[in-house]
Amino acid sequence: MSEYQFVEKPLLNQLASMDWTVIDQPAGIPTDPAKSLRTSFREVVIKSEFIKSVNAINLHEGKPWLIPEQLEGLYEDFTNFGVRSLLENNQQFIERLNKWQVDENIITGEQNPVVKIIDFDNWQANSFVAINQYRLDTPGGVKECIIPDIVLLVNGLPLVVIECKDVNSFTSDPMHQAVEQLRRYADLREPEGSQLKEGEPKLFYTNQLMVGTYGDDAKFGTITSSEEYYFNWKTIYPDETEYVDPTTGKHRPQETLVQGMLHPRNLLDITQNFSLFMDAGKQRIKVIARYQQYRAVNKIIRRIRNGDTSMERSGVVWHTQGSGKSLTMVFLVRKMRSQDDLKDYKVLMVNDRKDLDKQLGETAALTGETVYRITSSEQVKEKLKDDSSTLNMVMIHKFREGDDSNTPDYINDVLEPEEPQNKVAEPKKSYGDANNNKANNNDNVVALFESFGVVNDSDKVLIMIDEAHRTQRAGQDKASLSDNLYDAFPNATRLAFTGTPLIADHHDDPTWKRFGNNPNEPYIDEYKLQDAVDDGATLQILYEGKTADTAIYDKHGFDTKFENLFKDRTDEEIAAIRQRYGATGDVLEAEDRIEEIANDLVKHYVQKVLPSGYKGQVVCSSKQAALHYQTYIRKALKQWVKDELANPSAQQDHELIKQVEFIDAIVVISSDGTNEKAAFVAARNEKREKDAVENFKKKFDYEKPDTGIAFLIVCDMLLTGFDAPIEQVMYIDKKLKEHNLLQTIARVNRTYPGKTVGYVVDYIGLTENLKEALSLYSGKDQQDILDTFKSVESEMPVLESRYNQLIQLFTGKGVSQIEKLVKQTLKTDAERYEVTEAAIQVLEDIKTRDSFNVYLKKYMQSMDIILPNKLAEPFKIPMYQFTHIQAKAKERYKDDSINIGGAGEKVRKLVNEHLISLGINPKVPPVELFSDKFITEIDKQKDPKAAASEMEHAIRKHCKVNEGDDPVMYKNFSEKLEEVLKKYNENWDQMLLQLENLREDIDKGRGDDAGSGDPFADLIIDIAFDGECTDADRAAVKTVVDEIMDTLADTIDTLNFWDRPAQVTTLEGKLNKVFILSKVKALIMNKAQLTTDVMDLAKRREADILSSAQANEVNSEETGA
Repeated sequence: MSEYQFVEKPLLNQLASMDWTVIDQPAGIPTDPAKSLRTSFREVVIKSEFIKSVNAINLHEGKPWLIPEQLEGLYEDFTNFGVRSLLENNQQFIERLNKWQVDENIITGEQNPVVKIIDFDNWQANSFVAINQYRLDTPGGVKECIIPDIVLLVNGLPLVVIECKDVNSFTSDPMHQAVEQLRRYADLREPEGSQLKEGEPKLFYTNQLMVGTYGDDAKFGTITSSEEYYFNWKTIYPDETEYVDPTTGKHRPQETLVQGMLHPRNLLDITQNFSLFMDAGKQRIKVIARYQQYRAVNKIIRRIRNGDTSMERSGVVWHTQGSGKSLTMVFLVRKMRSQDDLKDYKVLMVNDRKDLDKQLGETAALTGETVYRITSSEQVKEKLKDDSSTLNMVMIHKFREGDDSNTPDYINDVLEPEEPQNKVAEPKKSYGDANNNKANNNDNVVALFESFGVVNDSDKVLIMIDEAHRTQRAGQDKASLSDNLYDAFPNATRLAFTGTPLIADHHDDPTWKRFGNNPNEPYIDEYKLQDAVDDGATLQILYEGKTADTAIYDKHGFDTKFENLFKDRTDEEIAAIRQRYGATGDVLEAEDRIEEIANDLVKHYVQKVLPSGYKGQVVCSSKQAALHYQTYIRKALKQWVKDELANPSAQQDHELIKQVEFIDAIVVISSDGTNEKAAFVAARNEKREKDAVENFKKKFDYEKPDTGIAFLIVCDMLLTGFDAPIEQVMYIDKKLKEHNLLQTIARVNRTYPGKTVGYVVDYIGLTENLKEALSLYSGKDQQDILDTFKSVESEMPVLESRYNQLIQLFTGKGVSQIEKLVKQTLKTDAERYEVTEAAIQVLEDIKTRDSFNVYLKKYMQSMDIILPNKLAEPFKIPMYQFTHIQAKAKERYKDDSINIGGAGEKVRKLVNEHLISLGINPKVPPVELFSDKFITEIDKQKDPKAAASEMEHAIRKHCKVNEGDDPVMYKNFSEKLEEVLKKYNENWDQMLLQLENLREDIDKGRGDDAGSGDPFADLIIDIAFDGECTDADRAAVKTVVDEIMDTLADTIDTLNFWDRPAQVTTLEGKLNKVFILSKVKALIMNKAQLTTDVMDLAKRREADILSSAQANEVNSEETGA
């Protein structure tokens, strides 16, 4: 299957159908820059297109007003952002794109007028050009050029880079390879400080999207995205008719992404309104909206514009937890501010918890606006009454009168002076619960106070309510808080954001009804649990039932069973359960029962969760139960350490013992007022002293003892809205209902590095109540939610499939005995060596090696999910054998990229221990060409073919790594390597001898008599004369090089010279002048490339240049003396 025919060409055809001008260049390396509208292959932004387009969109009375000098200046402004990092330059580009000025409009006389670089208001006015095979030369790089498959340019600015791949026998994971290629183009793969240059970052200074595609899958990322943060785009909104490619007759994921993101109208919308820069931990990242955020925002905009009444403009956005609802609000505000008819809206963000208020406030700041916090009911009435277009944060309880006597208990709980940031604002019972008599249900109504009154009756008010299912219900006898909110802004547009809307018939006020009046289309946009799992926005949840009717003990290896306390029980059954645990009151507080569960959950946590460095919550029924859980979890942890230390030292897991000794469990409970138990006060004090919630969110760090909080034990707090991605497991021993249950278990599905699943461990019988909770939803929605919960057994078919994939990779390459090798059923060492060597030789092909690494990583991810369950036992030995083959290939082919990262700490630990037992330390990089150990390692090889192969790859890597320090010399060594391989093919003994000789030549380099200018002379001759020149030309080059070396020595000897743009530009001018004044035609004709390449080489050889100059100076002084 042809990559061009089935991936690249259909994509170009689709772009052409959407008003892109397509330049389809023939296969091979382009040789004429004019075909891509450029004057050289160093031109990143197409100058002619930029100047023509920018001139055409800046008009006064229909005529262009920019003069040539201003256009030249603008081109410089949008190609040179200073010597900054790629991310800083990219952010600077967006800032300049949003607002940039020139000195004067010479037609009108206006000073410092704003100039359009892209016309966002009229997308058709811009130039849209798509060019394939977009060659960019990369002097000083490990390769001479990069050639991205497709680059999309708007007004000459490269906004999108696309890499196309094809699925074939050499490409098992085309998406992985596409992303790697994109990251190489952007020079993002090498570690910070590396002197290796793989790509051309300048191509990505203006980049908005990096796209990888192979037709049946297509994903986008940004310049800060690693592969795990490349995502699909699954909507063609606002289009309704899918584009069908005439070649394939299909509408594939590629066509969806292109239609949804790369239509000129949508691309400009995304660039202007749906990208932002934000801090994620210690890292700054660039974020592009996910498809559900983009779709929801634009549907909201359409509803606001089309609705005649407040109710017609309002509605519910049902986006599941972890889908980025807060950022959706940010993108909405940003887009509204860019629209003339919507930019004047006053915006209110409403929530019902102080911790969410803080989180939402921090996210709201990403709009770029000042965020005003409304801190009292008086401020609601005073600061929100005008028509100013401000962005405001307000908590729902501000919509009450000064007297708190009628405020519902759950709101008062939130506002308690003790721990206000953590309490969940949940009513004690569901509104209009079918099991409660309405006449006796008045105490549960959110509110009992007088009407709040009108604050602002403008229709240009937008209210966005987070987690709206909790607070947005009508009062029955008197006004509720949400009624007051409605009264205060009677004509406002009201948007409810929720992951679990109230839907069921027994709710008098389903969420959709409160915000809209169309039961057939109750939601503006929907993005549900399984959508998020499918997209990688959240993780699959593995359910483990520990009650008698949910656990299959023999199969799972469980040795403890617990009663299902959700089931209806007879008095006799309840009495028997109480007797078993010696309980006189609530059985959920029985210490014997809690101790049994604590022992079981500690065993589960230490085996399944702790080795990977993740944390967990324990959800129990009461504050007293929480204290008991803390006592018995601490006791169980100490007992585990004691039992482990009782084993012989050789059998002890010393690292795991250290971890268990380090961790702790902390109780998080709310206040009961002034007369509460002393033990509750002490627990809260401990939680406060250890800053438990914040330290729970952090990685374990032995230098910071409070980060050892592995368990948070809660009963009401932190069940919903609490976001700690490091949390992987939720141990539940509490009856939870409806949306509370669904939101609680969703705490564990947040993504986190290395985390593959979330665990819910059920000690009370959740499955019964999960069915009740799912009655909130329609049949299809119920199934969607159920699909996100899997058991351990559900991963077994996946593991078996991934195992077979690995076997087939090798058998397809002729290694027929691979399965016997990995199952350890071969009878002799000779057989084992022969098959292992055959497998390693198969991996010499880099594409096969990439496929193997990807397959093995996925296999190990499945193992990480299932272990330590005994179902995984038959697959452990093959895992060890495959990783042994991988380690040998890593050494043989000097491939530092090979690793088992992302496989989960549990599995990595097992594998590393196995490899170390074989004398292979996976943390030690391959032995390099000039290491003291290299020849020793070569001599260990049992046959000359293996030794020659390892020597070949060591030489190849050394030349690649060091090529930038002396491009011509290392190019010559690489050519000699190819000559040896070709000449002595299959003659392994002679080849090994010649490679050893070549190694010695490389070690000598240029020799002791070489001058510091020799690499520069060879580079200049190679560029200007194709490596061959006359003696006269060589003499002229020597004179030029002497002058260049003097210039460099005089110029670069200042602190951080290369980080100072003005000084670098001055040096560039000096070198350019040297070539012009040489009067050598070949040097003058190639002066631009010569200047650039000499600068790159000087940067890498700075220390050599300065030390040589210093030595010459000393010699001159001694000669003079």
